[in-house]
Amino acid sequence: MAQDMIDIGLDGGYDLIIEAGDFVIKESTAQHQKQLILNNKGDFKQNPTIGVGVFDYMDDENFQELTRNISVEFTRDGMDVIAVKIMQDGVIKSDAYYS
Repeated sequence: MAQDMIDIGLDGGYDLIIEAGDFVIKESTAQHQKQLILNNKGDFKQNPTIGVGVFDYMDDENFQELTRNISVEFTRDGMDVIAVKIMQDGVIKSDAYYS
């Protein structure tokens, strides 16, 4: 069964969301997935082995390795991964949830 991942919210520019002087707490599964996909290994100093680094795959024509690495990172982060797909327009669709 899917479990909500509650964390401090970030806006579109990755800045903390603050309302009335307080951090906004919200469901953040999509936020965590986006961060795992975008960040390279070493970007998070507290855990330097996480991250996919999607921009390193820009010149790749075969996206199987990218799809596999996304699935591996989601699983390492505690998600159950049902599917990860890369659409024709480059959008990454994932069916993965924290359990």
